[in-house]
Amino acid sequence: MVYALKPLLHARQQAHSVGQLRSLAIDVTPVCNLRCSYCYAETFVKTEPLELETYQRTLEEAHQMGVFHYIFQGGEPILAPMRLEALIGFCHPESSYLNVVSNGWAMTPARIAWLKELQVDKITYSLDSAFPAEHDAVRGKGSHLRVLNAIEATLAAGLLCGISTVVTRESLYSQGFQQLYDFAFNKDLRFHIQIAEPVGKWDSRTDLLMRPEDSAYIQELYQAAPCLSNGQKLVHRDIFCGDSAHCPAATEFMSLSTDGECLPCNFLQFSLGNIRDHSLGAMRAAILDHPWFSDDHGSCICGEDPAFIRDYILPYAGKPKPLDAYAVFGLKALNPTSRDCGD
Repeated sequence: MVYALKPLLHARQQAHSVGQLRSLAIDVTPVCNLRCSYCYAETFVKTEPLELETYQRTLEEAHQMGVFHYIFQGGEPILAPMRLEALIGFCHPESSYLNVVSNGWAMTPARIAWLKELQVDKITYSLDSAFPAEHDAVRGKGSHLRVLNAIEATLAAGLLCGISTVVTRESLYSQGFQQLYDFAFNKDLRFHIQIAEPVGKWDSRTDLLMRPEDSAYIQELYQAAPCLSNGQKLVHRDIFCGDSAHCPAATEFMSLSTDGECLPCNFLQFSLGNIRDHSLGAMRAAILDHPWFSDDHGSCICGEDPAFIRDYILPYAGKPKPLDAYAVFGLKALNPTSRDCGD
């Protein structure tokens, strides 16, 4: 699958085994130029960025653990260019797959060229409908045109480009979604489907979540989808892995907030501690024995599993996030400082 011309990356990818940490989402900044009606990152909007030296140490540890896929998000990551550039540099760009997630509002050809120079492999743009009025209603007036211009500029620069679309159980069947699928196909763009999650501004909103038939419909779209010119499937979800599906939270995927809180997933807002105090390996190991993080759940536990939502989402509705993962899941507490502990 040739989607990044980095031989060292492909060697690391081939060495990866199921259940090994591979992906890390990094919140670059809490600052954003849009106010999306469903923002999951609302939890972290008032956080202060952790010092880069600590991030450098943790990202080096992640590399040693086998991580090769990094997602830079926010906020809007390009609004903190110096921090973004530093974080990218810490991730061994010559042997890693680097994906910057942007709303496209402030993206320019010059910024795209800069990201390409930093060895970014892909820019994923948030686009929620083919219809400007529908997209702008949730993200802000004029944002639809801005993101379309950003997509065209990215394609013109020869950089891989994708779109990420948030869907509810209703919008999944809308004309705006259906025509967005056609747009992605015609433009040769990866179409990432992000299901509604009951977090952030949608805290505990179970009325928006996927039902089994909705999840099955997305699976059918994936299976029937053609491949892009680079060999990847047109349709993608974060739980899809080849012909199987599993929730990768904590096992293969983790998330770091701007202020250094370590989460099993950016939607699972249960903190395992701060990278200032603990190693990534120690925090990950602390939760892997819990049955909900055993890599054998075939759906997104936060957005699709009724039992998890009943026991771990709804009881904490309206409470400040992130929650203490050790208290919520009954985990064994880490030593006061476990920076030297490995995976």
